[in-house]
Amino acid sequence: MATTKVPEVRDITRIERIGAHSHIRGLGLDDALEPRQRWPAVRSSPWR
Repeated sequence: MATTKVPEVRDITRIERIGAHSHIRGLGLDDALEPRQRWPAVRSSPWR
């Protein structure tokens, strides 16, 4: 009887985690899904 290779659960979990991270990356959240510290607006920057 031939055996088939079944992917381990952690492999699937890693793929799902990477996919979720890529979707929330630009929302201003850190890895713990907490809001990141806000930076000053560009208008108030002393370099302008």
